[in-house]
Amino acid sequence: MSKTYQFASVITIGVTLFWFCYAMMQRHPQKWQFLTAGGIHFLMSIIINRQFTQKNRNYLGIIHGIFMVCFFGSGYFFL
Repeated sequence: MSKTYQFASVITIGVTLFWFCYAMMQRHPQKWQFLTAGGIHFLMSIIINRQFTQKNRNYLGIIHGIFMVCFFGSGYFFL
């Protein structure tokens, strides 16, 4: 994986964690924010997974996939 995609992936994870802290401080979390965050991680997981051509562990893709499921699920089912 190129350094540009790796840097973009780490920045996306950092911004999402910062946003999640902000969202938990709000009185009423917004559904669209969680769905948007899930969509962003869906796109990032596709982009990151396309970069791997060897059979090694893709930790950034796994993290994006977990965030995608958590944010989509909490936004769709719980809010």
